[in-house]
Amino acid sequence: MLPPAPNPFLAGKAKPIVVGHRGVPHLHQENTLAGFRRAVELGVPAIELDVRITKDRRAVCVHDSNLKRLTGLSGEVIDLKWDQLSRLRVSKHLSMGIDAFGNDVVAKYDREEPIPLLAEVLSAVATKVVVNVEIKIEMPRWWRVEAAEIVAQVIADTKVEHRVIVTSFDPRLLVSTRRAHPDIAVGFCFDDTMLDFTNGLLDRLPALPFELHKHHLHHRGHNARRLLNRLLETNFASWLLGTSVVGAEHTLVGRETVRALHKRGIAIGTHTLFPLGSSTGKPIASSAASIEEVRRLVELGVDWIETDDPARLMPLVHGA
Repeated sequence: MLPPAPNPFLAGKAKPIVVGHRGVPHLHQENTLAGFRRAVELGVPAIELDVRITKDRRAVCVHDSNLKRLTGLSGEVIDLKWDQLSRLRVSKHLSMGIDAFGNDVVAKYDREEPIPLLAEVLSAVATKVVVNVEIKIEMPRWWRVEAAEIVAQVIADTKVEHRVIVTSFDPRLLVSTRRAHPDIAVGFCFDDTMLDFTNGLLDRLPALPFELHKHHLHHRGHNARRLLNRLLETNFASWLLGTSVVGAEHTLVGRETVRALHKRGIAIGTHTLFPLGSSTGKPIASSAASIEEVRRLVELGVDWIETDDPARLMPLVHGA
């Protein structure tokens, strides 16, 4: 038997992989099988999806811990069994939060869609697209890491270990994933607001001597972002956690970031360009919707770029 092909996220590449963030949310509701199948039809090479665990330990594709925004029912995913969750539908009129100007965004779709199991999605599309599985943090029960073991088992059972990476903002979930299945590539996620709680202190200091995206040079919290950039390029998370990939907000990534990580054999991807909106309320950087930012990231040599509009991004990446 031939050995499995190298994971495309990790392999060398001439251009970044375009990743459909939660599928193709411009056309279908986020994290739905309809959206993932549309990504395949459009020729999108990769998708990103979010995973949470139900009360009866089933891995489901859903972003929010509470289902109010998605289904109209105010209930926690972790408190519902799969039999209950499977009967709910993601709304045709879906709030996507705010756009870059602070305006409310509501996406409208043709029909309601069910919430799928992770196993269902991987079985349907993981041989056609590669998949970034992000395990979400359960804030009310942050100490629980069983989601990692459940997700790792689903990936192993569907035999797509070399078509998938597992990412998270919770380092414990990554360690638990590697412990459960060492063949699965895992990576820590960096958000450019992760150190904002330090702004009151760090903003009083002179500018730290680390690389920073030009859009944040005079931004409140610029030193926190400089420090995050430094943590990225020094490979601290990968060294500490034994990870092989990094996901980072595009605003944190500069030339030295990519060079330093690649030198250590770490693949780096960025998120999220051409966003429909911010469902968390976090402000969207003006550069997120610019063609210049696409060209910058391609020129830097990042390994993948996540986007809410992969059909728009693909020709820009390949033409850059």
